[in-house]
Amino acid sequence: RVSGVREMNRIKTVLLSIMLFVFFLSGCSGSSEQSILFSVGTGDNIRVTLDTSDGLVLKQTESGYAVTSEGTEVIQSFFVEEAVYEQYVSAVREQAGVTVNEEKTAGGLNYICYSYSGEAGQENNVIGWIEGSSTGVVIASLSDLQTVQDALEHLSFTKEQ
Repeated sequence: RVSGVREMNRIKTVLLSIMLFVFFLSGCSGSSEQSILFSVGTGDNIRVTLDTSDGLVLKQTESGYAVTSEGTEVIQSFFVEEAVYEQYVSAVREQAGVTVNEEKTAGGLNYICYSYSGEAGQENNVIGWIEGSSTGVVIASLSDLQTVQDALEHLSFTKEQ
């Protein structure tokens, strides 16, 4: 009778161990964000983080990063110093045919989202300044405006030491 109780306790222990193992495995694979740390030309270390819960993917490119959805590039971007950032802002504000869609601060980025018709078609772009940094970011896209804004809402930017 004692050996039956011991056997039952051993089975319970094995089952509990298996349940805990499965729990920890599911917890580890359930990450819903990706991030890349960039050491940019301004001297800043900028972390770009993407909420991937809607299937978006963040990838590093030669000049910065891109966000894709189902294998299709949604946005591509690169980092700029203050002088270049200022040139972009001036062009957005002064150039004929540019439509400013929104000016907003979100995810550590003060940005202007704008549209214009370029050689490749309707472009929906963003020029932004990363809070607390010496770094701007240019985000370019041929995707529709809503897709660009959705991708932007999933991104966040932080300056790290």
